[in-house]
Amino acid sequence: MIITTESVERFESKRLSNTEKKVKPRKKGKKYFPPKSRFNPNDYSLDDWMALGLSVKQSQSILNFVQRGIYSNSALEKIYVMPTEVYDLIKDSTFYEKQITEFTVIKDSVVKPLPLLEINAASKEDLIELNGVGEFYAKQILKYKNELGGFVFIEQLLEVWKMRLETYEKLLPQLSIDTNKIKKINVNTCSLEDLRSHPYLDYYQANSIIKMRMQKDGYNELQEILESKLINEEEFQRLLPYLSL
Repeated sequence: MIITTESVERFESKRLSNTEKKVKPRKKGKKYFPPKSRFNPNDYSLDDWMALGLSVKQSQSILNFVQRGIYSNSALEKIYVMPTEVYDLIKDSTFYEKQITEFTVIKDSVVKPLPLLEINAASKEDLIELNGVGEFYAKQILKYKNELGGFVFIEQLLEVWKMRLETYEKLLPQLSIDTNKIKKINVNTCSLEDLRSHPYLDYYQANSIIKMRMQKDGYNELQEILESKLINEEEFQRLLPYLSL
């Protein structure tokens, strides 16, 4: 076989081309942007939140939350879809109007608001008594609460099947949340079925957690779950309140 300069060049060109295909560029982290000026989060639109680098879904969830009014960075930081990186970028650029507390006055006397219903301990009958909730929504709220293991953030009500924004807004001033009542999944003893039945995990993600547990002979810390290529930081943070060791 005669090896010519031309054949060598063709071989080398093909080798380099194959190498380029195999070496994939590493994905860069999500990039977020600071606001252009000071702003009141209550006045931000969907486009304004997206301009910070947030997704449409994240922006809409934040918008739904702030529509009832927030009056401090502490409340802003508690929004569960708010990435820490975005909060750090905007916290020094926010301002808020003074909160106005409304009271119902009857015959010159102030009527104190009714006690809030703690949603994680509420029964169907308790929920039906709330303004804006009938039997259908009471069943759907309880069903989703049981699937989750309990509510961590009030805006998770927007994830309830067929939840309307107007119903959600009626519920907000009537509910409270006790996160100590959350039922957690022990990632070192749970079954695949335990994980895959959670709304925030699909079969492949759940299977990945189980397989890594077997390889590691158990997890030492929950952060190790991020080693799965199927679970990103945002999904992990959303799931974290429901996991334990």
